[in-house]
Amino acid sequence: MEIPGYQPFYIESVAALRSEIVRLGLRIPVKEDVTPLAEPLVLGQRQVPNRFCAQPIAGGDAEPDGAPGDLTRRRYHRYAEGRFGLIWVEMTATGVPGKPRQLCLSEATLGAFREFVKHVRGAAVENPIIVVQLAADESDALIEGALLAEKAGFDGVDLQCSRATLPAALAGIRNRAPELLRATRLCLYEGVRDGFGVSAGDYRRLDPGGPIRFVEALRANGLDLLNVTAASPSLRGPDRGVRARSDAQPPDEHPLMTLERQLSLASALREAVSGLPIVGSGFSWLRQFVPQVAAGALAEGMMDIAGLGRGALAHPFAPAEVLAQRKVDAGATCMVCFACSQLRNEGEAVGCVLRDAAVYGPIYQQMRRFDADQLLAGASRCHLCEAAPCVRASPTRTDIPAFIAAFREGNERRAYEIIRERDPLPELTSRLSPAWLESEGACIETALTGTPVPILDLQYAIAWRARDQGETGVRVPLRSTGRTVGIVGAGPAGVAAAIRLIELGHTVHLYEQSPRLGGVPERVLSSHRGFSARAEIGAVLQPAFEGDRLECHFGCTVGVDIQLERLQAKHDAVLLATGLWRERTLGAERGVVSALEFLESPTQCSRARVAVLAGGDSAMDAARAVQSRGAQEIFVIFGGPRSAMHWHLPESWFATPGVHAMMNWTPLGYVTDEDGAVCGVRVRHSELHVESVLAVNFVIEAMELQVADNISAILNSAGAGIHTAGALVNGGASVSRCVADGIAAAEAIHQELSS
Repeated sequence: MEIPGYQPFYIESVAALRSEIVRLGLRIPVKEDVTPLAEPLVLGQRQVPNRFCAQPIAGGDAEPDGAPGDLTRRRYHRYAEGRFGLIWVEMTATGVPGKPRQLCLSEATLGAFREFVKHVRGAAVENPIIVVQLAADESDALIEGALLAEKAGFDGVDLQCSRATLPAALAGIRNRAPELLRATRLCLYEGVRDGFGVSAGDYRRLDPGGPIRFVEALRANGLDLLNVTAASPSLRGPDRGVRARSDAQPPDEHPLMTLERQLSLASALREAVSGLPIVGSGFSWLRQFVPQVAAGALAEGMMDIAGLGRGALAHPFAPAEVLAQRKVDAGATCMVCFACSQLRNEGEAVGCVLRDAAVYGPIYQQMRRFDADQLLAGASRCHLCEAAPCVRASPTRTDIPAFIAAFREGNERRAYEIIRERDPLPELTSRLSPAWLESEGACIETALTGTPVPILDLQYAIAWRARDQGETGVRVPLRSTGRTVGIVGAGPAGVAAAIRLIELGHTVHLYEQSPRLGGVPERVLSSHRGFSARAEIGAVLQPAFEGDRLECHFGCTVGVDIQLERLQAKHDAVLLATGLWRERTLGAERGVVSALEFLESPTQCSRARVAVLAGGDSAMDAARAVQSRGAQEIFVIFGGPRSAMHWHLPESWFATPGVHAMMNWTPLGYVTDEDGAVCGVRVRHSELHVESVLAVNFVIEAMELQVADNISAILNSAGAGIHTAGALVNGGASVSRCVADGIAAAEAIHQELSS
């Protein structure tokens, strides 16, 4: 029998949908009266206000500690505002995050989750049922997570674990938290030969016997709600019957056949397991006709609630349209383009790229920057210039034409070796350096076409691929020089200096105030720019740790925990690379904070008018953070032209509502109200020579970083033999400049020790 292949959506009317169902010989009910979707459903002591469920899709947008992030709150706020009666929160780890940007419920994040649940409920017209999906290997961890979920205000928990663990976990939660709804989302048709729920005679067909017996056992152990789904089998090619289709691929069959399998499974379980409410899946392909099919399935008793995954991401307000007896806006529905799945697979924040383009379009485009075809196309535009301007503009003087030529020839290993000759931290420098002020700004393609060669994208891709291949570790010489160097500060300059000194045969001791390496980029910028240097630094330094050529001392503040004289006595040379940790200030007033303080201690900012005094590299991160935390009006104030301001966001950011760019306005001081709180910034225009007061109620100072007081005292009293590098030398220039300074300092120290 020939199986109809995948078809993009083509249905124009309910009548056409019915005709297709008949033509394909399927059992899919269609009901034009969609009022069953508005009926409430009782779940134990709770009531679901309607029959729409927003299904769990991992968002990849949590804070580093696993607390809900800004985009997490936004997504579930929209589900609540759109009147989903059941909101199923995505996969959430218990204890510690299982992967980067994953939600994680723990004692440390409990308060954030409590606020999150309150925020979601506050956006709803009717009080929705909110279930959180908890993942753990052991039943004890799931039980503890469920107790935390109850404290956070969730109505129920979805347990994600092995099938063997699930019954005991359900029973344990029933005993410890009897009022909590106990749910699970299960794939009960695996879509491969000999898979669970698969017919022994034909892997394309469902055999509900095993799933029914398993769900009956779960029901006996306290299961209150089942969210059921089925895999899509591979019907063609080498994966036929061996591997199911991934969620990022269209099915190998007509989507209506896939939907029928989902409905048949839900129907069989609902009929066999008395009294267990079932959430059905697989509706998103239907676009504007989801309500008619969902209402038909409800009317025929095939399920109790209609679940939408991609459909909810694309059109979170669809339930509100149906419940208001309006037609669903076809132009807002899911087009099954699979871009959301691609975002998820790449670990990016997940949303609808097409229907929520202002938020997720830039994220998707950023991700696509590193696709092979995009990189090769960019590299092909390089002119491989002699005396290349891009090299002269690169702080590390990386031989850019040479590494691009090697990349174009398919020799990525050689390309990486060329990069690392001058830059030991190429991932860090490529992601956090201002390209237009350095190498890409000097590219001749900027003048010829208006678009420079993507030098930093190429460097980043080559570098992280080399790290994946295990090729980035520092080259440790077999013989040591016997000399040791103490480096104070483990930011870009300090780490770069350590790498070069280790390569030259010396032993290095790194003294760092914070509990991790990376300095400002890691402590302050990583959570705001979506990049952490931890993996690169760890991979580069690992051979040095293993070879006893590097030792790190954390929690050390020079002048407090360690004294410069002791370091000089202990080591053959000392390098100060502490960076700059004090923002230049116009005065300590209530309502005025430094950018570093603001970024390191995330808080909501409900103040209506916020001034960001710009100039330093953290200004952009502070402005973007304060925007996401509730500011209604943001004034970016800078005393020079826009071209001279460090900024990594596109110009379009300044055109977003509530953002105001005040270039050539120099901030002079503050105006305070009768209670001593800031209420204005005094500013002067550098060209018009007029002064004014800008009314604001919160100010973030990000004008310029300065040397901390304890370091200033040390620098003033330091004698010969003390070297400096990084921001202490360059005043807080780019990451690339700091890396270059660190290398230069290391080579100067080596020359001194070798003489």
